[in-house]
Formats: sequence, structure tokens, C-alpha cells
Amino acid sequence: MGNNRPVKTKIWIAFLTAHGCTYQRTKASHDLYNCPNCFRPITHREKDKEIPPLHLKTNLATMGFTLQYLYDWIDTNYLNTLHLGRFLWVVIWY
Repeated sequence: MGNNRPVKTKIWIAFLTAHGCTYQRTKASHDLYNCPNCFRPITHREKDKEIPPLHLKTNLATMGFTLQYLYDWIDTNYLNTLHLGRFLWVVIWY
């Protein structure tokens, strides 16, 4: 993945839970997550399909991470499981 790309909401939630963040509540249309060592909650809109890069940057700064770290995490953790799942499905189907 390149820089400044939006991330799907499902992937963002997987990233948050993998880093110890827990769902706190929904306030209006925003979901709030508590993360360890964060001075404020992490917010996003669950109903949106993708999280814009600027929102990612501000939330990651709160968590102490960079946007590049998120993209690297997606490449190593999330996308490998998707490809593996497709491969297994193709093997079982045929």
C-alpha cells in the first residue's frame, strides 16, 4: 500500500483490537475506543466504509504510531490472512 490511502473500517477495527483497544461507546455517529497509554479515546464512524487518511493520522498520533506503521501492519498481518483464506477456499472448492 502507498501513502495517504484510506483504510477499510473492518481493517481499522482489526488494527485497534490487535493493539489492545476496546470498544467504549457510540456517541452520536462516532464509535469511541479506549486504548492503552492513550490520553484520549480513538474515534471513527462505523457506518463509513473507509477511514480517511487524515483521521487515521490523528488517531495514530494519539496511539503513538505512524501511518506507515499501519500500512506495514496491514501488509503483514491482515492481507496475508485474506489471501490464505482465498487460497484454502479455492483448494477446497476444486
